[in-house]
Amino acid sequence: MLERTAVIEEIGAGLQLSPNCSGILREYGVLDRLDGCALMPEALDVRRARDGAELMRMPLGVIAEMRWGAPYLLALRGDLQRALVEQIAREPAISIETDTNVAGFAASSEAVEVGAKRGGASLRLVGDLLIGADGLHSLVRERIGLGLADVPLYSGYTAWRALLDAGDAPPEALRLETSLWLGHKAHLVHYPLRGGCIVNVVAVTEDSWRGAEAGDFWSAPGDSAALVARFGRWHGQARAVVEAARQWRRWPLFDRHPVTRWTFSRVALLGDAAHPLLPFLAQGAAQAIEDAHALGRAFAVHGEVAAALHSYELERTPRAAAVQAASRRQGHIYHLPAPAARVRDFGMRMLGTAGMLARYDWLYQYRA
Repeated sequence: MLERTAVIEEIGAGLQLSPNCSGILREYGVLDRLDGCALMPEALDVRRARDGAELMRMPLGVIAEMRWGAPYLLALRGDLQRALVEQIAREPAISIETDTNVAGFAASSEAVEVGAKRGGASLRLVGDLLIGADGLHSLVRERIGLGLADVPLYSGYTAWRALLDAGDAPPEALRLETSLWLGHKAHLVHYPLRGGCIVNVVAVTEDSWRGAEAGDFWSAPGDSAALVARFGRWHGQARAVVEAARQWRRWPLFDRHPVTRWTFSRVALLGDAAHPLLPFLAQGAAQAIEDAHALGRAFAVHGEVAAALHSYELERTPRAAAVQAASRRQGHIYHLPAPAARVRDFGMRMLGTAGMLARYDWLYQYRA
Protein backbone atom coordinates (compact mmCIF):
# COMPACT_ATOMS: atom_id res chain seq x y z
CA MET A 1 0.00 0.00 0.00
CA LEU A 2 1.52 3.32 -1.11
CA GLU A 3 0.55 6.27 1.10
CA ARG A 4 1.51 9.81 0.12
CA THR A 5 1.59 11.24 3.66
CA ALA A 6 4.79 10.88 5.66
CA VAL A 7 2.94 9.94 8.84
CA ILE A 8 -0.50 8.36 9.11
CA GLU A 9 -2.17 10.71 11.58
CA GLU A 10 -5.62 10.52 13.09
CA ILE A 11 -7.17 13.53 11.35
CA GLY A 12 -10.61 14.60 10.28
CA ALA A 13 -14.03 14.89 11.79
CA GLY A 14 -17.01 12.64 12.41
CA LEU A 15 -18.39 9.81 10.31
CA GLN A 16 -21.77 8.12 10.23
CA LEU A 17 -21.14 4.41 9.71
CA SER A 18 -24.41 3.09 8.32
CA PRO A 19 -25.35 -0.62 8.42
CA ASN A 20 -24.29 -1.25 4.83
CA CYS A 21 -20.68 -0.61 5.87
CA SER A 22 -20.66 -1.47 9.60
CA GLY A 23 -21.60 -5.04 8.69
CA ILE A 24 -18.49 -5.25 6.50
CA LEU A 25 -16.31 -3.76 9.23
CA ARG A 26 -17.67 -6.34 11.66
CA GLU A 27 -16.85 -9.16 9.25
CA TYR A 28 -13.20 -8.05 9.13
CA GLY A 29 -12.87 -7.54 12.88
CA VAL A 30 -12.58 -3.76 12.62
CA LEU A 31 -15.81 -3.05 14.47
CA ASP A 32 -14.43 -4.67 17.63
CA ARG A 33 -11.57 -2.18 17.55
CA LEU A 34 -14.07 0.68 17.58
CA ASP A 35 -15.73 -0.64 20.72
CA GLY A 36 -15.65 2.04 23.39
CA CYS A 37 -15.16 4.99 21.02
CA ALA A 38 -18.00 4.56 18.48
CA LEU A 39 -21.53 5.49 19.59
CA MET A 40 -24.87 4.03 18.55
CA PRO A 41 -27.35 6.93 18.18
CA GLU A 42 -30.88 6.36 19.38
CA ALA A 43 -32.50 8.31 16.56
CA LEU A 44 -32.23 10.70 13.66
CA ASP A 45 -34.08 13.86 14.66
CA VAL A 46 -35.04 16.24 11.82
CA ARG A 47 -36.12 19.79 12.62
CA ARG A 48 -37.11 22.92 10.74
CA ALA A 49 -34.48 25.65 10.98
CA ARG A 50 -36.91 28.54 11.28
CA ASP A 51 -38.75 27.51 14.44
CA GLY A 52 -37.28 24.19 15.60
CA ALA A 53 -40.45 22.23 14.77
CA GLU A 54 -39.81 18.48 14.63
CA LEU A 55 -40.47 17.16 11.13
CA MET A 56 -39.51 13.56 11.68
CA ARG A 57 -37.86 11.32 14.26
CA MET A 58 -36.50 8.05 12.88
CA PRO A 59 -35.44 5.50 15.51
CA LEU A 60 -32.01 3.93 15.10
CA GLY A 61 -30.17 2.06 17.87
CA VAL A 62 -31.37 -1.52 18.32
CA ILE A 63 -34.16 -1.02 15.77
CA ALA A 64 -31.63 -0.19 13.05
CA GLU A 65 -29.58 -3.30 13.77
CA MET A 66 -32.65 -5.53 13.79
CA ARG A 67 -33.99 -4.09 10.55
CA TRP A 68 -30.77 -3.75 8.55
CA GLY A 69 -28.62 -6.47 10.08
CA ALA A 70 -25.82 -4.26 11.43
CA PRO A 71 -25.53 -1.24 13.73
CA TYR A 72 -25.73 2.42 12.78
CA LEU A 73 -22.70 4.04 14.43
CA LEU A 74 -21.10 7.45 14.92
CA ALA A 75 -17.31 7.53 14.99
CA LEU A 76 -14.43 9.93 14.69
CA ARG A 77 -12.64 9.53 11.38
CA GLY A 78 -9.33 9.19 13.21
CA ASP A 79 -10.70 6.34 15.33
CA LEU A 80 -11.80 4.41 12.25
CA GLN A 81 -8.46 5.11 10.60
CA ARG A 82 -6.62 3.81 13.67
CA ALA A 83 -8.78 0.68 13.80
CA LEU A 84 -8.08 -0.06 10.14
CA VAL A 85 -4.32 0.44 10.54
CA GLU A 86 -4.29 -1.84 13.60
CA GLN A 87 -6.15 -4.54 11.70
CA ILE A 88 -3.82 -4.23 8.70
CA ALA A 89 -0.85 -4.71 11.03
CA ARG A 90 -2.12 -8.24 11.71
CA GLU A 91 -1.85 -9.13 8.02
CA PRO A 92 1.74 -10.07 7.11
CA ALA A 93 0.99 -9.82 3.38
CA ILE A 94 0.13 -6.10 3.69
CA SER A 95 2.61 -3.29 4.25
CA ILE A 96 2.05 0.46 4.25
CA GLU A 97 4.77 2.49 2.55
CA THR A 98 4.40 6.09 3.71
CA ASP A 99 5.83 9.26 2.12
CA THR A 100 5.47 7.60 -1.30
CA ASN A 101 3.87 9.41 -4.24
CA VAL A 102 2.81 7.60 -7.41
CA ALA A 103 4.11 9.50 -10.42
CA GLY A 104 2.83 7.22 -13.17
CA PHE A 105 2.23 3.64 -14.22
CA ALA A 106 2.18 1.33 -17.21
CA ALA A 107 -0.01 -1.77 -17.42
CA SER A 108 0.44 -4.80 -19.66
CA SER A 109 -1.29 -8.16 -19.91
CA GLU A 110 1.24 -9.60 -17.47
CA ALA A 111 1.83 -6.93 -14.82
CA VAL A 112 1.59 -3.27 -13.88
CA GLU A 113 4.68 -1.16 -13.35
CA VAL A 114 4.45 1.87 -11.05
CA GLY A 115 6.86 4.77 -10.90
CA ALA A 116 6.92 6.48 -7.51
CA LYS A 117 8.94 8.92 -5.45
CA ARG A 118 9.89 8.57 -1.80
CA GLY A 119 11.70 11.58 -0.48
CA GLY A 120 14.21 12.39 -3.20
CA ALA A 121 14.47 8.83 -4.47
CA SER A 122 12.71 7.36 -7.49
CA LEU A 123 11.19 3.89 -7.19
CA ARG A 124 10.12 1.28 -9.73
CA LEU A 125 7.54 -1.17 -8.43
CA VAL A 126 6.03 -4.12 -10.30
CA GLY A 127 2.87 -5.95 -9.28
CA ASP A 128 -0.22 -7.76 -10.45
CA LEU A 129 -2.67 -4.92 -9.88
CA LEU A 130 -2.86 -1.19 -9.12
CA ILE A 131 -5.84 0.08 -7.12
CA GLY A 132 -6.25 3.85 -7.32
CA ALA A 133 -7.84 4.95 -4.04
CA ASP A 134 -6.29 8.40 -4.35
CA GLY A 135 -9.32 10.59 -3.84
CA LEU A 136 -11.15 13.31 -5.73
CA HIS A 137 -8.10 14.53 -7.67
CA SER A 138 -7.07 11.00 -8.59
CA LEU A 139 -3.88 10.68 -10.64
CA VAL A 140 -4.83 7.09 -11.45
CA ARG A 141 -8.24 8.16 -12.78
CA GLU A 142 -6.63 10.85 -14.90
CA ARG A 143 -4.12 8.41 -16.37
CA ILE A 144 -6.61 5.71 -17.38
CA GLY A 145 -8.09 8.25 -19.78
CA LEU A 146 -11.76 8.92 -19.11
CA GLY A 147 -11.72 12.06 -21.25
CA LEU A 148 -10.95 15.77 -20.97
CA ALA A 149 -14.44 16.49 -19.60
CA ASP A 150 -13.85 14.13 -16.67
CA VAL A 151 -12.81 16.75 -14.13
CA PRO A 152 -14.00 17.61 -10.60
CA LEU A 153 -16.74 20.25 -10.64
CA TYR A 154 -17.60 22.59 -7.80
CA SER A 155 -21.07 21.55 -6.62
CA GLY A 156 -22.23 24.93 -5.33
CA TYR A 157 -22.08 23.61 -1.74
CA THR A 158 -19.53 24.29 0.97
CA ALA A 159 -19.22 22.20 4.13
CA TRP A 160 -18.10 23.86 7.35
CA ARG A 161 -16.82 21.42 9.98
CA ALA A 162 -16.08 21.84 13.67
CA LEU A 163 -15.50 19.70 16.76
CA LEU A 164 -16.81 20.97 20.10
CA ASP A 165 -15.62 19.89 23.51
CA ALA A 166 -18.58 18.66 25.52
CA GLY A 167 -18.06 21.47 28.03
CA ASP A 168 -18.51 24.08 25.31
CA ALA A 169 -21.52 22.44 23.65
CA PRO A 170 -25.19 23.30 24.35
CA PRO A 171 -26.96 20.54 26.32
CA GLU A 172 -29.17 19.62 23.34
CA ALA A 173 -26.08 18.80 21.26
CA LEU A 174 -25.03 16.10 23.75
CA ARG A 175 -28.12 13.95 23.21
CA LEU A 176 -27.29 10.50 21.84
CA GLU A 177 -28.77 11.14 18.43
CA THR A 178 -28.05 12.68 15.06
CA SER A 179 -29.70 16.09 14.80
CA LEU A 180 -30.50 17.46 11.35
CA TRP A 181 -31.78 21.01 10.81
CA LEU A 182 -33.22 21.95 7.40
CA GLY A 183 -33.20 25.53 6.13
CA HIS A 184 -33.22 27.55 2.92
CA LYS A 185 -29.94 26.96 1.05
CA ALA A 186 -28.35 25.45 4.15
CA HIS A 187 -28.58 22.61 6.64
CA LEU A 188 -26.89 21.72 9.92
CA VAL A 189 -25.93 18.31 11.34
CA HIS A 190 -24.52 17.58 14.78
CA TYR A 191 -23.97 14.49 16.92
CA PRO A 192 -21.78 13.41 19.86
CA LEU A 193 -18.63 11.31 19.52
CA ARG A 194 -16.23 9.40 21.80
CA GLY A 195 -18.66 8.70 24.58
CA GLY A 196 -20.06 12.21 24.46
CA CYS A 197 -16.71 13.92 25.06
CA ILE A 198 -16.94 15.87 21.82
CA VAL A 199 -19.61 16.94 19.35
CA ASN A 200 -19.19 16.84 15.58
CA VAL A 201 -20.83 19.75 13.75
CA VAL A 202 -21.25 20.10 9.99
CA ALA A 203 -22.95 23.09 8.36
CA VAL A 204 -23.50 22.91 4.59
CA THR A 205 -24.29 26.12 2.75
CA GLU A 206 -24.84 27.08 -0.86
CA ASP A 207 -22.45 29.73 -2.14
CA SER A 208 -20.54 30.88 -5.20
CA TRP A 209 -17.11 29.90 -3.91
CA ARG A 210 -14.41 30.10 -6.56
CA GLY A 211 -10.88 29.30 -5.53
CA ALA A 212 -8.06 26.81 -5.73
CA GLU A 213 -9.24 23.22 -5.82
CA ALA A 214 -6.04 21.74 -4.44
CA GLY A 215 -4.73 21.74 -0.91
CA ASP A 216 -5.63 20.05 2.32
CA PHE A 217 -9.31 20.84 2.77
CA TRP A 218 -9.20 19.75 6.41
CA SER A 219 -6.83 22.62 7.25
CA ALA A 220 -8.56 25.44 5.36
CA PRO A 221 -9.79 27.87 8.05
CA GLY A 222 -13.31 29.27 7.89
CA ASP A 223 -14.66 32.67 8.91
CA SER A 224 -16.62 31.94 12.09
CA ALA A 225 -18.28 35.35 12.18
CA ALA A 226 -19.56 34.96 8.63
CA LEU A 227 -21.00 31.54 9.39
CA VAL A 228 -22.68 32.73 12.59
CA ALA A 229 -24.28 35.55 10.59
CA ARG A 230 -25.39 33.06 7.93
CA PHE A 231 -27.38 31.16 10.58
CA GLY A 232 -28.51 34.28 12.44
CA ARG A 233 -32.24 33.76 11.77
CA TRP A 234 -32.34 30.08 12.64
CA HIS A 235 -33.92 28.66 15.78
CA GLY A 236 -32.02 29.41 18.98
CA GLN A 237 -30.91 25.81 19.58
CA ALA A 238 -29.34 25.58 16.13
CA ARG A 239 -27.71 28.99 16.51
CA ALA A 240 -26.26 27.96 19.87
CA VAL A 241 -24.47 25.01 18.28
CA VAL A 242 -23.00 27.18 15.51
CA GLU A 243 -21.95 29.90 17.94
CA ALA A 244 -20.28 27.40 20.29
CA ALA A 245 -17.66 26.37 17.73
CA ARG A 246 -14.38 28.20 18.22
CA GLN A 247 -12.79 27.11 14.96
CA TRP A 248 -14.28 26.05 11.63
CA ARG A 249 -12.72 24.26 8.69
CA ARG A 250 -14.13 25.18 5.30
CA TRP A 251 -14.42 22.49 2.65
CA PRO A 252 -15.78 23.36 -0.82
CA LEU A 253 -17.57 20.26 -2.11
CA PHE A 254 -16.69 18.92 -5.53
CA ASP A 255 -18.49 16.37 -7.62
CA ARG A 256 -17.91 14.27 -10.74
CA HIS A 257 -20.27 12.80 -13.29
CA PRO A 258 -20.87 9.05 -12.77
CA VAL A 259 -18.91 6.80 -15.12
CA THR A 260 -19.35 3.14 -16.01
CA ARG A 261 -15.64 2.49 -16.47
CA TRP A 262 -13.57 2.07 -13.31
CA THR A 263 -10.96 -0.36 -14.64
CA PHE A 264 -8.32 -0.50 -17.35
CA SER A 265 -6.15 -3.55 -17.91
CA ARG A 266 -4.70 -4.25 -14.44
CA VAL A 267 -5.79 -0.93 -12.90
CA ALA A 268 -8.93 -0.22 -10.86
CA LEU A 269 -10.46 2.79 -9.09
CA LEU A 270 -11.96 2.73 -5.60
CA GLY A 271 -13.72 5.21 -3.31
CA ASP A 272 -13.69 8.92 -4.15
CA ALA A 273 -11.37 8.24 -7.08
CA ALA A 274 -14.24 6.31 -8.69
CA HIS A 275 -17.32 8.09 -7.32
CA PRO A 276 -16.93 11.22 -5.16
CA LEU A 277 -20.12 11.73 -3.18
CA LEU A 278 -21.86 14.80 -1.87
CA PRO A 279 -22.43 14.33 1.87
CA PHE A 280 -26.23 14.46 2.02
CA LEU A 281 -26.62 10.72 2.60
CA ALA A 282 -23.43 10.40 4.70
CA GLN A 283 -22.16 7.64 2.40
CA GLY A 284 -18.61 8.67 1.47
CA ALA A 285 -16.81 6.23 3.77
CA ALA A 286 -19.53 3.59 3.45
CA GLN A 287 -19.30 3.38 -0.33
CA ALA A 288 -15.50 3.11 -0.27
CA ILE A 289 -15.81 0.25 2.21
CA GLU A 290 -18.41 -1.42 -0.01
CA ASP A 291 -16.01 -1.05 -2.96
CA ALA A 292 -13.13 -2.67 -1.09
CA HIS A 293 -15.24 -5.60 0.06
CA ALA A 294 -16.67 -6.18 -3.42
CA LEU A 295 -13.21 -6.06 -5.00
CA GLY A 296 -11.84 -8.57 -2.52
CA ARG A 297 -14.76 -10.90 -3.07
CA ALA A 298 -14.39 -10.63 -6.85
CA PHE A 299 -10.82 -11.90 -6.59
CA ALA A 300 -11.86 -14.67 -4.20
CA VAL A 301 -14.44 -15.86 -6.74
CA HIS A 302 -12.58 -15.34 -10.00
CA GLY A 303 -8.90 -15.36 -9.12
CA GLU A 304 -7.78 -14.06 -12.50
CA VAL A 305 -7.27 -10.28 -12.70
CA ALA A 306 -9.31 -9.44 -15.81
CA ALA A 307 -12.33 -11.49 -14.72
CA ALA A 308 -12.22 -10.14 -11.17
CA LEU A 309 -12.02 -6.51 -12.28
CA HIS A 310 -14.82 -7.01 -14.79
CA SER A 311 -17.04 -8.49 -12.05
CA TYR A 312 -16.14 -5.66 -9.65
CA GLU A 313 -16.98 -2.99 -12.21
CA LEU A 314 -20.30 -4.59 -13.17
CA GLU A 315 -21.38 -4.83 -9.55
CA ARG A 316 -20.24 -1.49 -8.21
CA THR A 317 -20.82 1.09 -10.95
CA PRO A 318 -24.67 0.92 -10.87
CA ARG A 319 -24.74 0.98 -7.07
CA ALA A 320 -22.36 3.94 -6.77
CA ALA A 321 -24.17 5.89 -9.51
CA ALA A 322 -27.49 5.35 -7.69
CA VAL A 323 -26.02 6.62 -4.42
CA GLN A 324 -24.43 9.61 -6.17
CA ALA A 325 -27.77 10.56 -7.73
CA ALA A 326 -29.69 10.06 -4.48
CA SER A 327 -27.18 12.21 -2.59
CA ARG A 328 -27.63 15.04 -5.06
CA ARG A 329 -31.43 14.80 -4.80
CA GLN A 330 -31.24 14.80 -1.02
CA GLY A 331 -29.23 18.02 -1.05
CA HIS A 332 -31.88 19.70 -3.17
CA ILE A 333 -34.61 18.51 -0.80
CA TYR A 334 -32.74 19.64 2.31
CA HIS A 335 -32.28 23.20 1.01
CA LEU A 336 -35.70 23.92 -0.49
CA PRO A 337 -37.18 27.42 -0.16
CA ALA A 338 -40.79 28.13 0.78
CA PRO A 339 -43.38 27.14 -0.36
CA ALA A 340 -41.69 23.93 -1.59
CA ALA A 341 -40.18 23.44 1.88
CA ARG A 342 -43.69 23.37 3.40
CA VAL A 343 -44.64 20.58 1.01
CA ARG A 344 -41.47 18.69 1.99
CA ASP A 345 -42.20 19.16 5.69
CA PHE A 346 -45.77 17.94 5.31
CA GLY A 347 -44.59 14.92 3.34
CA MET A 348 -42.05 13.95 6.00
CA ARG A 349 -44.67 14.13 8.73
CA MET A 350 -47.17 12.11 6.73
CA LEU A 351 -44.60 9.45 5.90
CA GLY A 352 -44.12 8.64 9.56
CA THR A 353 -41.58 6.38 11.22
CA ALA A 354 -42.38 3.24 9.24
CA GLY A 355 -42.29 5.11 5.96
CA MET A 356 -38.96 6.76 6.72
CA LEU A 357 -37.36 3.45 7.71
CA ALA A 358 -38.61 1.88 4.50
CA ARG A 359 -37.13 4.72 2.42
CA TYR A 360 -33.64 3.74 3.59
CA ASP A 361 -33.96 -0.01 3.04
CA TRP A 362 -32.39 0.12 -0.45
CA LEU A 363 -29.34 1.88 0.99
CA TYR A 364 -28.76 0.20 4.34
CA GLN A 365 -29.79 -3.39 3.56
CA TYR A 366 -27.34 -3.65 0.66
CA ARG A 367 -24.45 -6.04 1.19
CA ALA A 368 -21.46 -5.75 -1.13
